[in-house]
Amino acid sequence: MSSSKPKDGSSKNKDKSQVHKLSLKGSARMVAEFFHYSIHTILFQRGVYPAEDFAPIKKYGLSMLVSSDDQVKAYIKKIMSQLDRWMVHGKISKLVIVVTNKDTGEHVERWQFDVQIFEKKKDKKDKNKDKEKDSAAGGQENAGGISAPPGSLAAHEEKTEAQIQAEIAAIFRQITASVTFLPQLDPGACTFNVLVYADADSDVPVEWGDSDAKDIVGGERVQLRGFSTSRHAVGTTVEYKTNDY
Repeated sequence: MSSSKPKDGSSKNKDKSQVHKLSLKGSARMVAEFFHYSIHTILFQRGVYPAEDFAPIKKYGLSMLVSSDDQVKAYIKKIMSQLDRWMVHGKISKLVIVVTNKDTGEHVERWQFDVQIFEKKKDKKDKNKDKEKDSAAGGQENAGGISAPPGSLAAHEEKTEAQIQAEIAAIFRQITASVTFLPQLDPGACTFNVLVYADADSDVPVEWGDSDAKDIVGGERVQLRGFSTSRHAVGTTVEYKTNDY
């Protein structure tokens, strides 16, 4: 994503040149990248893997932590390679990261990212054709699903790249701050699953199998910040069990 260098002139012209008219493909890739870093951030913040397995990287004006474990990186890369294709073709309506207690099998946290696609046409007959896919990989699971995004919406306002990056950074600050209200999890006691909800006509890899929604029973739900481009809006919520583990 790039823009031409602004010509010398009034500040008004310079301000206008800073607005990036994102294509649907460019916006989709920005959302997919956000999902990529969200997975790493949640795994670190919630102690799913040891802190020493993570390395810092500069992104969104923040010092982000991403896993340096080869198996974890390969697994996330496998998820993202499919997610990227679905996002570019406007197939995704929701991504969910579920944290599960290894010993009890109980789901203790459910991070949900809802995706709205602006100006996306959808046949009414496909609206309720929802199902989920899930596949075991390296002791974890990933899922591809089928569900319609929440309606066709008008195009959103154009924003500068800096404005979009600031909105995304605010979400990661909230995820980091969530440790102040989320129950403490024993280090290494949990694993995770990724569920992806995609349109009914999506091509689903054969290794992705069926899954339930992995809901949290009797949990608390907190709405976090979201972000938007001219093509997409992403909302964030976390649901969690209140009892100790």
